[in-house]
Amino acid sequence: MSDTSEVTVRRLRQDSPTIDAVCRELERQVSTDEAELVVSFAEIFFSKATREFLQERSSDALARMAMGAWRFLQRARPDRVDVEVFNPDVDNEGWYAPVTVLRTNISERPFIVDSLQEFLHSQDFSIEHLIYPVIDVERGEDGQVTGVSPSREGGTKESLVHCEVARVTDPKAQDSLRNEASRRLQDVVRATDDFRPMIDAVNGVVTELAEHQGELTDISEELGEIQEFLRWVRDGGFVFLGYRGYDLVDIEGGRAIVVEPGSGLGVLRNEAESSYAEPVLLSDLDLGIRDLVEGGTHLTISKTNALSTVHRLVRMDYIGVKKLSSEGEVLGEHRFIGLFTSKAYSEEAEKIPILRRKLQVILENAGATEGSHDYKEIKTIFSSMPKEELFVSSVEQIGADVQIVLTSYRTDDVRVTLREDPLLRGFSVMVIIPKGRFSGEVRQTIEEALVRRFQAEVLNYHLALGEGDQARLHFYMSAPGEKIVELESLELENLVRELIRSWVDRVRSGLEKVRPPDEARRLARRYGDGFSPEYKAATEPAVAVQDILELEAMLADDRLVSISFAETGPEEGQGATTELKLYLSGERLILSDFMPILENAGLRVIAVVPFEIKGHGAPDAIIYSFSVQDSTGRPLEVDDQGTLLAEAILAVRFGDVTNDPLNALVLLAGLSWREVDVLRAYAAYAFQLRAVPSRRSLPTALVGYPD
Repeated sequence: MSDTSEVTVRRLRQDSPTIDAVCRELERQVSTDEAELVVSFAEIFFSKATREFLQERSSDALARMAMGAWRFLQRARPDRVDVEVFNPDVDNEGWYAPVTVLRTNISERPFIVDSLQEFLHSQDFSIEHLIYPVIDVERGEDGQVTGVSPSREGGTKESLVHCEVARVTDPKAQDSLRNEASRRLQDVVRATDDFRPMIDAVNGVVTELAEHQGELTDISEELGEIQEFLRWVRDGGFVFLGYRGYDLVDIEGGRAIVVEPGSGLGVLRNEAESSYAEPVLLSDLDLGIRDLVEGGTHLTISKTNALSTVHRLVRMDYIGVKKLSSEGEVLGEHRFIGLFTSKAYSEEAEKIPILRRKLQVILENAGATEGSHDYKEIKTIFSSMPKEELFVSSVEQIGADVQIVLTSYRTDDVRVTLREDPLLRGFSVMVIIPKGRFSGEVRQTIEEALVRRFQAEVLNYHLALGEGDQARLHFYMSAPGEKIVELESLELENLVRELIRSWVDRVRSGLEKVRPPDEARRLARRYGDGFSPEYKAATEPAVAVQDILELEAMLADDRLVSISFAETGPEEGQGATTELKLYLSGERLILSDFMPILENAGLRVIAVVPFEIKGHGAPDAIIYSFSVQDSTGRPLEVDDQGTLLAEAILAVRFGDVTNDPLNALVLLAGLSWREVDVLRAYAAYAFQLRAVPSRRSLPTALVGYPD
């Protein structure tokens, strides 16, 4: 160990009493010959652990953990991928924790930790602790470790990962975890080892295109822009994970496509895995794919069907460049796969090669001159579109979308566009809705509807809240091929219109059935603002229409109170009920005064909820919603009894009739309140004549035997 490394390690030990205690424990446990190396390793290893991790384990357990990691490092070799998965216990590791440990070791390189984390999260493994020291390791000729020190410039670096996840008890699941982690790290090794050859392949394609520029003058500008694009992705716009060349050859049966022997790099290194390892006749391909292979654009950007096993667990991006002869004949393809970087997503679209050329053509086709309103708007719309869309779509497709966005700026209509991926691996959807209708809930609802309609999976989502009164939602989705064929914009526009219709929209539609459109629109706006959120949540639009009509009728007739009845569903634990609504303007109801009126009318009150209407042009009123039943616990027959009962309740409230149990005859016998009042007079007269023994005997008999 160098003097600098010794100082660093000594400082690490001094700064952490826990690490110092672990090192002393190791000095007692390990033989003298190995102690210095093991202690140095432990100091470096635990310097990457969190304080919480060190505090929750005993120094003895930490020492034994470090010893296990050290033995693993001794068994590992930097020129291969080493992976272990085990459940620590006293018998196998000398320490116990209710976790499963994933240990890996390979020579230091990018993407190790994020590739493992993405994989573990995709399998719903909860990462409880992760220690990731990069160590300068010296090994003897037999591979045994002879020296370790903290990572510094130079030296042979190895990356040892100690990752703890929630315990996995199934041996098959442990094997799967080990094998998948190993496979992904092998891909990390291939992609990073072949990074320089892949860059050389990019440069080779650039050189090849430059040679063709002088020969193919009619497409010289296009080839030049492709070169600029390849330089741009080479210089930080793309994480290269694989490359493979493909050739078009003539065989018995016709033209065929086959892998260029020896071309595979990175995760595409194994050419035997390719569908084109052996020649495949173009006539056996789908018509769309065949046209794309033989013709189409000279640069294709799309998504692969395969998820990336390196860096980010998403579908990989695909860049295909046609191989051309000096006469312009298509000879095959250069294929790069990887991931566009944050630079690609953050950089302005008009500055990215290929995209800037598409923008220029769109501006020219629209006749937009620099400095004009349309010129600025088109540039703004273009830049607000998702980069995936801009890369994979043709100039004509993007231009059509831009025009749709422009023409939708000042309308509240819904527009939907659909587009197949050029390689038929998915489709994109652009949904334009009024900005005022957008919310996270609306986005989720539209997304779920698209997923159900096409049995699809959402791969990317992008939101643009730009100029005008509109929100744009862009979805990129994968779906079965037969579902993609069913794409129909008009159907989806109708679906989205229905999904984003607000409560007020539905009220307006209901009002338009009974009122002229302009009046319906005015009433919906007025009461939509006046009704409380609680009312809207509890009331169906069709019911709200009836409430609005009742309130408007009260205004027209200069009435301050009204009653209506409606059938409802069962109350929780109470059976079916009837809704009695009391509309009251200019005052609040005193329940203690009103409840006896309902009870004497033969009603059982299950619940009452008040809804206040206030301001915004709507009358200041309160709707009291009573859930009621008759005396036997059944809902009322409102069609036959509602009008008579409402008149009776209001007559009692106004003081026009006595509030006593005889009023139950309105409900029980179908009498009007005036007829009941006549019986009340007869009952009182009979008592005065001493024809009945008490004042209550005749009313009680009448209510008890209404027939």
